[in-house]
Amino acid sequence: MIAMAMDAITLKVDVRTALGKKNRALRRQGIAPIHMYGLNEDSESLQADLKELIAVLRAAGRTTPVTLQVSGGKDTVTIVREIARHAVSGDVQHVDFQRVDVQQEVETPVPVVLSGQEEAPGTAGGAGVVTQGSFEILVRAKPFDVPNEIVVDCSGLMEIDSAITSGEVKLPAGVTLAGPDDDRIAWIQPPRVSADDDAAAEAAEREEGDSEDTADGDSQESADGEEE
Repeated sequence: MIAMAMDAITLKVDVRTALGKKNRALRRQGIAPIHMYGLNEDSESLQADLKELIAVLRAAGRTTPVTLQVSGGKDTVTIVREIARHAVSGDVQHVDFQRVDVQQEVETPVPVVLSGQEEAPGTAGGAGVVTQGSFEILVRAKPFDVPNEIVVDCSGLMEIDSAITSGEVKLPAGVTLAGPDDDRIAWIQPPRVSADDDAAAEAAEREEGDSEDTADGDSQESADGEEE
């Protein structure tokens, strides 16, 4: 079952005895293999109901801690580290959870969401468009302080090439930047020219060139006639 209280997400799991190719049989029964590791403890092979696991993954993403409640064992706070999916169907095949100490900071990537693109002066009148460069920021924080996402306000981008770097992003209390501070998160760039626009521009240039050639030819013929 899934329980959510005070931002806590829990998942009941069992010790897994089926290993290797036997995991296929588990998946056919709606059971997903799980691996838990970290904090200098032995790794554990576990399993969980697939539907409940998917619900937990949707709720937690890769930022919110998940408490694994091992049947007959202890509760362990973890974060999602790897999700293996089927190459064709995209179905969840296996999930790795890393143990974390709730009092110790962890480094984890957090998704970036842009806001205020329409209010940015640099986009007025179609002069430019807001482009997103990085879709996540690597941060450092205690597990329960890690935000689900970081919203970046683009309304202050004034002109073409105005940019917001990772070092300029306002982070919540208790969260610090763990990655480079010069990654461009968003910036204003000129509107992209479509292939149709390119073709129209080329056609216009050819027509202009043809008109100039015709005018030059008429002028030359007139001059030749005057000389005769």
